Amino acid sequence: MTVDRSISIDIVNRELAECILDAARYNWDISPIDDDQMSFQVRMVSPIDKEPYVIQFEFRDYREKPLLIEFIDPKTNLPGTKQAYPRSRSNGFFHSMPCICHPCSRKAYAQFSGPHQDWTLTGWETNPKVGTLTTIRAILRAINARITDPELYGGRMLGP
Repeated sequence: MTVDRSISIDIVNRELAECILDAARYNWDISPIDDDQMSFQVRMVSPIDKEPYVIQFEFRDYREKPLLIEFIDPKTNLPGTKQAYPRSRSNGFFHSMPCICHPCSRKAYAQFSGPHQDWTLTGWETNPKVGTLTTIRAILRAINARITDPELYGGRMLGP
């Protein structure tokens, strides 16, 4: 099933409006929505090592399907490389594939070459592992928490 573009755009606009105070508090730079590409970017910096992270969110068919979350290497502008991703120190949220290994991330599903063949895109919000990460604000907060906590953050991933 394909969701009407305008519905996805409206939902994302509403959810991004909920991020305004957090963006100011945590110094997130949220780009305007690109209606044609159905995407936006968020730039965060880890206060631990001052590493910048650029995260692209593609929201085609959102909320029917989860967001396609991809990190962009800030030096080369290449998407999806290990160098673009943070490394998890104590959990697998940032998977070495690389992807965000969570039901909120479309890239974690087998249909997108992700590690989870046991997850289904449609109905992703009912996956028992989704927890509270069902909105853009919650997802951004989860990423931010993992790059600001020295017990969770292991620096930037290395290697090809």
